[in-house]
Amino acid sequence: MELVLSDVEEILRVAEALSSVTRVNILKLTSREAKSVTELSEELRMTKGNVSSQISLLEGAGLLEVTYTEGVKGLKKLVKSKYDKITISL
Repeated sequence: MELVLSDVEEILRVAEALSSVTRVNILKLTSREAKSVTELSEELRMTKGNVSSQISLLEGAGLLEVTYTEGVKGLKKLVKSKYDKITISL
């Protein structure tokens, strides 16, 4: 699915979310399948807390789809990229 941005405020919001290598990597890692915070923290070699913070920023920018599923210790948060292409139209 493609996201086309033309509104200046939208462009700035998404650009800020994409201004981190870690956040771009999260989008890449979740482009084909949903992943848990634990899976992402292991793949990125980062703490779960840091990954959760990065996910919150991406979620706030509307770039991630979040679902919850039953896990071993309660609910498990799964995230997946909403878009495989982002276009900025000026």
